[in-house]
Amino acid sequence: MTHPLPSQSCNPWSFVPFALTIFTSAFLLFQVQPLLSKQILPWFGGSPAVWTTAMLFFQTLLCLGYLYAHALAALPSRKTQARIHVVLLVLAALLAARVLPGAELRPESPDSPVFQVLLILGASVGLPYFCLATTGPLVQHWFTSTAHASSVFRLYALSNVGSFLALLSFPYVLEPWLEQQEMGHLWTAGFWVFALLCLPVALGAWQNKTPAGAAHCDAAVGVVPVTPEGSASKPKPTLVQRLSWVALPALASLVFIATTDQISHDVAPEPRLWISTLGLYLVTFILTFDHPRWYRPRLFALLTLVLLLATSGLNDIPRWLGIDWDYGVNEVRWSHYALLFVVCMLCHGELYRRRPVDTGRLTEFYLCMSIGGAFGGLFVTLVATQFFDDYHEWLMALVLVALLACHVLFRLEGQSRGRVIQAVGALTAVVMVALLFAMQNPWSWREVRQDDRSEVLLDQVRNFYGTVSVKERRFVSEPKRDDRVFFSGNVTHGQQFLSDALRHVPTTYYARDSGIGETLKWAMDQKPSLSVALIGLGAGTLANYARQADAYDFYEINPAAVQFAQKWFDNLSSCKAGEQNILLGDARLRMEQLPKDKLYDVIVLDAFTGGSVPIHLLTREAFQIYRTHLKPDGHIAINITNAYLNLYPIVKAQAEVLGMAYRHKYQAVDEVRNVRRNLHFIMTHDQAYLKAYPSVNREVRDDQGRVLRSEPYDQPGLRLWTDQFSSIAPIVR
Repeated sequence: MTHPLPSQSCNPWSFVPFALTIFTSAFLLFQVQPLLSKQILPWFGGSPAVWTTAMLFFQTLLCLGYLYAHALAALPSRKTQARIHVVLLVLAALLAARVLPGAELRPESPDSPVFQVLLILGASVGLPYFCLATTGPLVQHWFTSTAHASSVFRLYALSNVGSFLALLSFPYVLEPWLEQQEMGHLWTAGFWVFALLCLPVALGAWQNKTPAGAAHCDAAVGVVPVTPEGSASKPKPTLVQRLSWVALPALASLVFIATTDQISHDVAPEPRLWISTLGLYLVTFILTFDHPRWYRPRLFALLTLVLLLATSGLNDIPRWLGIDWDYGVNEVRWSHYALLFVVCMLCHGELYRRRPVDTGRLTEFYLCMSIGGAFGGLFVTLVATQFFDDYHEWLMALVLVALLACHVLFRLEGQSRGRVIQAVGALTAVVMVALLFAMQNPWSWREVRQDDRSEVLLDQVRNFYGTVSVKERRFVSEPKRDDRVFFSGNVTHGQQFLSDALRHVPTTYYARDSGIGETLKWAMDQKPSLSVALIGLGAGTLANYARQADAYDFYEINPAAVQFAQKWFDNLSSCKAGEQNILLGDARLRMEQLPKDKLYDVIVLDAFTGGSVPIHLLTREAFQIYRTHLKPDGHIAINITNAYLNLYPIVKAQAEVLGMAYRHKYQAVDEVRNVRRNLHFIMTHDQAYLKAYPSVNREVRDDQGRVLRSEPYDQPGLRLWTDQFSSIAPIVR
């Protein structure tokens, strides 16, 4: 990528816009990642909707920043523009000292989570982020009055280079070494550096005083004559062109968010998912706005149609062709990544082709772009999440992309081959839409009938915390195996047999010979009554362990999960515990609010089976809270079953800090009893319990029966997780 750089005879301040552009955009993402992943995301149970809501916040603020830049650029006086922006810079710099939300902003209830996320973000980084958002378009606007005006759109490509570098630097450079407070202090100091860099730019110190018609120096192309402003007629953008400035980034934004949600739903909300998808999204901006050579319209339109079919038809196309192909997680993930890349190249490439000829309309162009970009987050957060019971926006996005690709592939562009090409394009679009509906029918899986069994979706609800659903399975030849299964997203969080004989037999991760089952059995044998805390409700399976003399507290953050457990399962209604409480909200916060004399015999942590775990429940401060409310001979049992993260060294380190002994229990799959593979970690001071129940590892063997490794496996040298520090990079499987 070649960027114009001033030669030695040019104003040395000409370097500043390039450096400032990268610096500004890097800071846009530098604080966003720790703010979301370390504080806000855990406060809302690790819900992927936090990222979607944050996208809505930042894209909306970006839109307001571009509106401010557009209005400021319209002022006739360059000095007035500078003075206003300098005042804003100083005010934002003063507020930049508080970029980490305090404890007073922590949500106290699960009500209105979207509003709470927006409030936390606005109170912490609102004005500084707004100031950062305004600087990019303003610098580019002021850049158009310099000798390098022809390269102004490359500044936008550079800004996305800065964002991309910040996106990658956080998980691989900053997170493994710095605590949250250190990141906040670094960000504050960096913001002051940013403000100081802005001052000479705002005051115009870097601009060449090149008279109209004089030549200017450009290292990329040599000496180029400057065309006097207004010497050439510059056409005004049409209404259709302006609408495309909004529609194309809106479609790219919708596809970006929908793809991320789709992978979260079909695979898992992996910790690095947003880094991958957002990185691809930013790369397409870098390529398309750097130079036209990177975007070939018909090539990317054709690739888009091919990948639409390949990604949507992973199940159906092999079946239609009579091919027995068992694809895995990697095929799903990479096909979605490839589709996201080509679609964003198509949208952003077409956007760049429609850019204004008159650079005086630059701020208007970016304003329209920001409005379109905000649409994706706005639609998903305020419409889809509120009114859809599934991720229907995915199919909507695919249909719109297919129509755009067909338009680009078959457009005439002044050629006279006429109606035949238009008819072929229209037919291709109709066929593509029909195929997409056939392959992505969101209702097709709700009732599945096979020779040996049937599966029927009984209910499904989507809210801020994701989707929860209940399926009923009936087996033709083995009716005693009929059951109902509770899903949170695509993760099983409980199952109950329908037969009276097996109805209240604990299953999935909670069998009586599982780590949690053994712990509850031991505690019941030792004491006539127990006080038990269960963090994570699911289908309420653990309620089957309760006795009349026991007291059970169920902690759950998702109101829909409580409704489904009560409506479709009778574990709670038939629970024998004399005292039962459902505590709705963040478990850590609710436990902090308990009176000091509230003590439990057993605390069960069961919120970590998904890919996006609530980190704040696994920090030193969290375990100190659990220990405060644990009886001296009590047990903390943690379900660390997770296909994506090795949580064993994390909880082992917490046990050692608390000075508690521990054991773990691995249990293999037992399909007859509906027991899933599970791993539990139990910490306690009860030495008799530890002697009665030694640890059990999973042994991985080769074809000859030789042990290759055992799980769980420790990872020495990891830093202790605290509220100020946590890094998932070392524990990703």
